[in-house]
Amino acid sequence: MALGLAAMHVLEVMFFVGMAGSAIVVVISFVEDIQELFGED
Repeated sequence: MALGLAAMHVLEVMFFVGMAGSAIVVVISFVEDIQELFGED
């Protein structure tokens, strides 16, 4: 039972780290697209 709870906590942390990484990628892509759209070449 304790091993299952520990595994759940590890998966929980990995899930939130993955969500944060995805959010960072989305923000970087958004900033680059805005620069490409409004930037003067």
